[in-house]
Formats: sequence, C-alpha cells, structure tokens
Amino acid sequence: MALGAVDSVVNHVPIWLGEVGTARAERGAWSQAAEFASLILDAGWAWAGTAVLVGWLVSRHTRPATGVLRGAVAGALALLFATTAYYGMDVIFDGGAWWYRATRYWLIGSVVLGPALGIVGASIRRPGPVGTLAALLVPAGAALQMVVLPPPPDSLMAQPVRLTVWLSAAAATVLIMRARSRRGVLAASVRPS
Repeated sequence: MALGAVDSVVNHVPIWLGEVGTARAERGAWSQAAEFASLILDAGWAWAGTAVLVGWLVSRHTRPATGVLRGAVAGALALLFATTAYYGMDVIFDGGAWWYRATRYWLIGSVVLGPALGIVGASIRRPGPVGTLAALLVPAGAALQMVVLPPPPDSLMAQPVRLTVWLSAAAATVLIMRARSRRGVLAASVRPS
C-alpha cells in the first residue's frame, strides 16, 4: 500500500512546486529528486517486486504448498492495495472520480499478475534452479525494463535512473548467486556420507 501512496506523492511534487509547465530539464532540485523517485516507483519491475517480496515474506515457516497459496493471495492483495492507494491519493490531490479506465486496468492487472508474482516470491525459498530463477526475476526484469522501456530521454534523471537500476540489478544478482551457492555448499556439508 505504501508503494502506491508514495508513488502518487512523488508524482505530484512538480505540481505542488508550480513547475508543471516547465521543461523537465529546467525544473528545480526538489522536482528532479521527485522525478528520480517517480521513475523508479512508476516502473513495472518495482510493482512486480512488491508482489514478489510479499509472496516471499508470507511463505516463511510454511510447507511449500501452503507457501505457494499464501504467496498467490498476498501477491494479488499487495498489488490491489497499492493500486487502490495510488489512485486514492490521486483523487485526494487532484479531485475528480476514482473509477477511471486506468484504475480498472491496473486493478485487473493486479488480480491477474499478482498471484503469479506472489508464487514467484514463495518459490524463492525452493532449492536448486527454481529458487534461483525466482530470486533473479526482479533484478532481471528491472534491467530488461531499462532496455525495452527506458525512462523518457527528456528527463535529466533518465540516465541516473538507468545507471542506478542496472547497478542495483547487477549487485542483487551477485548477492543472490553468492547466497544461493553458499546455501548449496552448506546443504552438501550437512548431508550424511
């Protein structure tokens, strides 16, 4: 829920500062900082990562089948609540109706994609390639989005966001691979001969 609310807030900073008619490159420091945060928070990988994270969190200390079910439900609910918070904050800031085509589109997307992403989060705990691939989904998705759907080039923050996402995705990949290989070494050392 916080993702949606914070995303809406940072999207409104240039409006509050009276810089909407100003070219993106000529806006002040606060608008540039908000633009940086907005380009991160508006990205599909950030929303997908929320559902994956929640699926991972709710599947702790459960049997695999229960964890998958919990992950699916939690992934959908996380995206539903975040979407509701985003458009709810937009209504508070902008006025007008809440139930637009975009709202319906993203709520349906939450119901359709949220369970799958929550299951991915629950699958991170699995050993072997399944768990590794599940853990790498969000970093890979983030890096891919910067290539396929990069930030708008007229933004001064486009390049810093791209670099930040690529470096973060690379660092996350290294950390995941190290953790997974350590887990494999530990599991092998515990096995009886």
